[in-house]
Amino acid sequence: MKLFANHHLQEQEDVNVYFQSRLSKWKNIYANDGVRGDIYRARQATALDWIDGLGLELNSRMLEIGCGAGFLSIALAQRGFRLDAIDSVEAMVELARQHAMDAQLTHLLHLDLGDVNCLAFEDNSFDLVVALGVIPWIERPELAMQEIARVIKPGGYVLLTTDNWAGLISWLDPVHHPLVKPLKQGLNKVFKSVGFPYRVPPTVTSQSCRQVDKMLADIRLEKVRGKTLGFGPFTLFNCPVVPKASGKWLHMRLQRLADRNVAGLRSCGKHYIILAKKPA
Repeated sequence: MKLFANHHLQEQEDVNVYFQSRLSKWKNIYANDGVRGDIYRARQATALDWIDGLGLELNSRMLEIGCGAGFLSIALAQRGFRLDAIDSVEAMVELARQHAMDAQLTHLLHLDLGDVNCLAFEDNSFDLVVALGVIPWIERPELAMQEIARVIKPGGYVLLTTDNWAGLISWLDPVHHPLVKPLKQGLNKVFKSVGFPYRVPPTVTSQSCRQVDKMLADIRLEKVRGKTLGFGPFTLFNCPVVPKASGKWLHMRLQRLADRNVAGLRSCGKHYIILAKKPA
């Protein structure tokens, strides 16, 4: 158990360092005019659309895990919801606080440091928990999901995303291939042991859509709806192989087909977004 805890702390530290070093990227991700920006905007728009469809009362209590720069939290606070928002990177929390102050929403939005694996909230606290782009950075996603389920009220919801094992883009670029993760972890251990300052960027953990559905079912969360999204950017060893305009067109075309449940594409988006409910 102690060995696992130490491993978890090291993994989390590597992820935090990665996000800290790329603060400006995540600050501006929703303004990005490329395929990546289109995907992140579509992911947030889908989340907001699904939340709006729940018809939650304005005094509903919400939690966003991995709030980043706070864009989604601010959008929910603007709808009149009360939010707690946490992130494991202090610079992200400070950035989100600044954005909340600029939007004059600090009375509805409480921001703090937090760890999805050990949430500092009582059981059955929230009507909705949102975790976009969090689970892929967790070594043991099933444990994080159990912790999320713990703080949801009976009859409440969770909306989260995972990285899809069958995502088309991950299999086109070997740098992002799921099987490369052990190699990257091994290189980081070697670099650290010899005092070399460079770190290989962490590789996300991915699961198939069926695996995620099963993990949620195992902790008694009932799937309400789900879809995959994100086709692009198209790269080889992280270098673009398709012009920006063509990549955006190709992504949108493939996404439309996936949204129409075209076999072979509906389960091939990079991100799997899912809404589930805790039985009353």
